[in-house]
Amino acid sequence: MGIGFDMRFELSKQSVSVVLVAAVMAAAGWFFFGRGDASTPKPGMQQAAVRPVVGVVVEKQIFGDRLEAIGTLYANESVSVTAKTQGIIRSVDFEDGQTFKKGDQIASIDAGEQDAALNVELANLEQQQKDLARARGLSKEGHVSQSRVDEMVAMVKKAEANVAAARVRSGDRRITAPFSGIVGTRRISVGALVSPGTVVTTLDDISEVKLDFAIPETFMATLHPGLDIEASASAYPGEIFKGKVISVDSRVDPVTRSVNVRAMIPNEDLRLRPGMLMVAELIKDRRESLMIPEAALLPENNLQYVYTVSTDSVANRLQVTIGRRRAGAVEVLEGLREGDVVIKEGLQDLRSGSKVNVVNANELHRAQNINTPVQAEAAGHSG
Repeated sequence: MGIGFDMRFELSKQSVSVVLVAAVMAAAGWFFFGRGDASTPKPGMQQAAVRPVVGVVVEKQIFGDRLEAIGTLYANESVSVTAKTQGIIRSVDFEDGQTFKKGDQIASIDAGEQDAALNVELANLEQQQKDLARARGLSKEGHVSQSRVDEMVAMVKKAEANVAAARVRSGDRRITAPFSGIVGTRRISVGALVSPGTVVTTLDDISEVKLDFAIPETFMATLHPGLDIEASASAYPGEIFKGKVISVDSRVDPVTRSVNVRAMIPNEDLRLRPGMLMVAELIKDRRESLMIPEAALLPENNLQYVYTVSTDSVANRLQVTIGRRRAGAVEVLEGLREGDVVIKEGLQDLRSGSKVNVVNANELHRAQNINTPVQAEAAGHSG
């Protein structure tokens, strides 16, 4: 029995030692790790993480109300080149699509008879001028009367008129460009017999093109020459062609209740062609307005809000009054100032007073072209 008691006593001492060691370790752990000091957040009081956001600088941009219409392109000048007289085509002096300047020869009709007649008239004029010169010399010596000299002067003038008429008849055999432009496809061949009105080819001046479209009469009060337009064509997706209104028709169509408007669009590269369909946006009431992305707006109960970034990188919710919209952007009438930074990405669950990290601070700095405290602190967070 003594031996068993001693063994139980030894085990008891070992158990007490284990318990004491565990207690000491628990106390040390509490001392070093478990104290509820201010440096350790308590449950429900964790610090909120800094929210990464993308900002944009509020800038003034040229803005205007836009009215969309569909129109058709026409050449600035367009004509069917025709023969003036009857005859046989002697030469065709162009290739399809060739560019011509005003007065350049496009084709010619055989003019042998007319050229011969012109030579006859030129010879007659030369003879009449010589006779007049002799008569004037004899008149000074009293051998020829003044009436004879006057008669010969009239004959010279008549000969000059005959030469001019012969030149016209001969010139009618030359088919020339009435203005600078591009010819179309050839309609005749060498040796063909043509008559007045026979189409040789077409000629179009498309260095500028006219865009004709119709606008409802309700907008007539705002229509006037000089308005800017932006047009697009399905042949060139994503490209915008700019022009100006040059005229507004004097009549309203009684059937459609619309008025025809004509705009002129520069076409130096000659990519726009007559007959193309274009969608035109008429820009009226141009003004300088504060613009922000539509993605920055937070609608709530028929009101509009945005989040701005303060100098200490804190998000603040502000109510704004908006005006007109355009693709991806909206006009701000009240609530913001030029140079403010609004948040356009990272708005989900954002609260006013939240700390934010503007990840594109360097880009905003370049946009503002100044080093403001907002960008300086934002840059520090992003680094």
